[in-house]
Amino acid sequence: MLVYSAEYIAHQNAGIAREWAVCKHYHIERTAHDSLAYDKGSDLDADGKHISVKASAFTLMSGSLCEGRDTFESIWALYESRVHSDTFAYVTADFTVYEMSLAEFREFVFSFAHTERESEKNGGQLKIRLHRESKKMLAWLSAKAAA
Repeated sequence: MLVYSAEYIAHQNAGIAREWAVCKHYHIERTAHDSLAYDKGSDLDADGKHISVKASAFTLMSGSLCEGRDTFESIWALYESRVHSDTFAYVTADFTVYEMSLAEFREFVFSFAHTERESEKNGGQLKIRLHRESKKMLAWLSAKAAA
């Protein structure tokens, strides 16, 4: 696990601010948000890595992309089999970045995420969402980074 501090980037959307902070760390300038499906691209490509950037309470993928899977494990298996990214950067509220491999990210997701349904207007499908950032989560990340 790679850990570094990213520079705060002001943006009205906290997730985009964190993504752009990781981009700046890799000397990539962004002026507009581009959103690709998890299986089509990554948030950024740098230093030979395809990086997916995540922040507190992220959704792993839209429920509509879960293809009717009805368990946490089956949704994860679909995600893992199709995800384009090979590196996952979780950016904390204080802009500490924890870069993880897919195996490390899996452990993180299985430790701190849950299933929930999308709204009925969005199809009501089951999806995986990370819990809000907590002291327990930050302690876990710190311990894994120190190991």
